[in-house]
Formats: sequence, structure tokens, C-alpha cells
Amino acid sequence: MKTAGRTAFLLAAVVAAVLLAPPAFAQCAMCKTALTSSPEGRHMAGQLNLAIMMMVFSPYVIAATVAGVLFRRQIGAWVRGRLPFVG
Repeated sequence: MKTAGRTAFLLAAVVAAVLLAPPAFAQCAMCKTALTSSPEGRHMAGQLNLAIMMMVFSPYVIAATVAGVLFRRQIGAWVRGRLPFVG
């Protein structure tokens, strides 16, 4: 039952992060005003928002990759112990 609780907590954390992501698109008022005053500026604002989101999530992706590489052997043993048809 502990695993189900952890999975539910992780799922809830991911959903909360996705729902709270729109405020991350916020920029300072002067930058936003300067960028949205022209069509080129609006395009640049969209690209700036994507760059901000990439900078927010990149460290987590890198940390997950490192953890996956470091714990690959333990994860494989866990899967083989839980799923008899694997292995």
C-alpha cells in the first residue's frame, strides 16, 4: 500500500505542477508591454516563454537521467522481482 500512496502523491504533484505552470509564463510588466506592441515582439514573447519553461524543467530532466543511470541495476532487480515474466 505504500507504493500506491507514493504513486498517488507523485501523480498529484505532477498534476499540481501542470496546473500551476501558467503563472510561470509571466514576465515583468515592462518587458511584456515592449514585446507585445508589435507582431515580431509577440513572436519573441512566445519564444521567451518557451525558453523560460525550458530553463525551469531542464535541471529536473538532467537529475532524473542521472538517477536513472545510477540506479538502473537496482530498478532492474526490482522489476524482475515484481514481474515474473520479465527477465
